[in-house]
Order: sequence, then C-alpha cells, then structure tokens
Amino acid sequence: MPSDAAPRDWRAEPDGTSHDHTRFAAWQSAAAEVQGWFSDMSAAIWDGFLGQQAAWHMAGDMLEIGCAYGRAAMMLGLHARLGETLRLIDYQPHHIRDAPARIRPHSQGSITAIQTYSERLDLGQLPMRGTRFMHIDGDHGRWGLHNDMILADHALAADGLLVLDDFLAPQFMGVTLGAIEWMAQHPQSFEFVMVGFNKAYLARPRFAGDYLHFIRDALPAHLHALGHHDFSLWLTDERRACSCFGITQRQYERDFITREFAMGKPDKRPDGKPEL
Repeated sequence: MPSDAAPRDWRAEPDGTSHDHTRFAAWQSAAAEVQGWFSDMSAAIWDGFLGQQAAWHMAGDMLEIGCAYGRAAMMLGLHARLGETLRLIDYQPHHIRDAPARIRPHSQGSITAIQTYSERLDLGQLPMRGTRFMHIDGDHGRWGLHNDMILADHALAADGLLVLDDFLAPQFMGVTLGAIEWMAQHPQSFEFVMVGFNKAYLARPRFAGDYLHFIRDALPAHLHALGHHDFSLWLTDERRACSCFGITQRQYERDFITREFAMGKPDKRPDGKPEL
C-alpha cells in the first residue's frame, strides 16, 4: 500500500533545527566506554526520530529485542520520559543484568528487563499498540525475524517507528529475507520509510507519510547540527513503487539524490529535494 504522503494538520511541522540536541551529547558521553556495534551515525538518526516524536507530542513505551551491552538502548533510555517504560529483552543473563544498570542513571523512564528468547515471549507481556519506538536486534535469522515482526505488529503504536538491525547486511541475509517475506504476507502492517547504515526504518502505512516528510524536510538539518555531514538521502523510484529513502555515505556533495539527478536530468524542485 503506498503512503498517504501529505503531512497531517494535527501534527507539528517537522523542524530538525529546533530539536533539543543535548541528548545526543549525553549519549556520546554515556556510551563512550560501552561495547557494541551501534554507530554514532545511527545514534544521530535515532535522536532525530525520537526528537520528532516528542515534537509530535507522541507518548508511549520503547522496546528493544537483543540489548547486548546497552549501547543502542542508552539512546532510548535518554529519550524515555516519566511514565514511559523501556523494555529490554535478551536471553543472556549478563546483558539483561548489566545493560539496564548502565541506562537507569541516565533515564527518566522506567527500565524493565526480561530475560528470555523473544520466541518464548508471551504477547500479553507487551501492551498492545503501546510502543512508540521498537528495535529488533535479536535472533538475526529468517524464522526469528518472522516471530519478532509478529511481536512488533502487536506492540507498535499506530504512529510508532520500527527499526530492524542488519537489514541488507550480507552477513545476516536471514534478516532481509525474513522481513521482506513477512511484510509481503502482511502488506497492511508496515512500510519501509528509510534504509541505510545497517538499519531499516518502518512505519504503519497510515503514518508513513509523516515520517517521510520528516526525513526529507528535517532529518538532514538535524544530522548537520550534530556534526554528521557524511550522508546522502536517495529517493530514486516513483512514490507508488517505493516510497522509501535510502541513506548512504555522502555522494556528489548533495544531501539528496533524486530520481532525476541519478538519471542525469534536471531536478523537478529547485531545492533539490525529492517529491513525495
């Protein structure tokens, strides 16, 4: 289902330059000595999405399947507010013990740790449609991804954001196959809105347009404000065919690579941004 890309009247107009950037600096400090594979670029992108959710006055819990040492979950904890819960699921006892302890001093929200394989998780342990941001970084296999997508479909709020780790990574092709296969079987559940830097970002079809407008109109300014300039956003297919941005290391010294530019044609918009 293609996105309804028009931004909704009841939402604040995206403005990445006005976001509070202090949480990213706090994350850099808190996560400096924490092991893990969560990059500074991914942290900056998450900070942008989470900041925009706050600008939209969005409330809800957060969830991570596979917390490891807590490097990515630290960013979620920094954005968790009073009355919100960050749930961490991991089968390793030392991860489920140590990661929450690292995060709690930096979070206003409640941190709940669940030691189990996500395949053994009861759906009743997750509030239905009560999660605004979810990160799947668990089994990394095709069937495990199917299971975790079922959990996401149950838990993610109508306007929430789902993130898949290692999507398109050649080392873990089960993630890519599992995600695409599950989404093909459940086309009304999620749409890709952005893929890159080892992550895929998905939203419910009804609200994907809001996130696409944020990515186009505010995410570049946010990343630049945090000192991250080595990126380009690509939108090189028709919206109804693929309304999803790709984000890569910087090319052609442009924030945006449009379908027209990639084909050697003049951009349709004078600012070089893609049409949505």
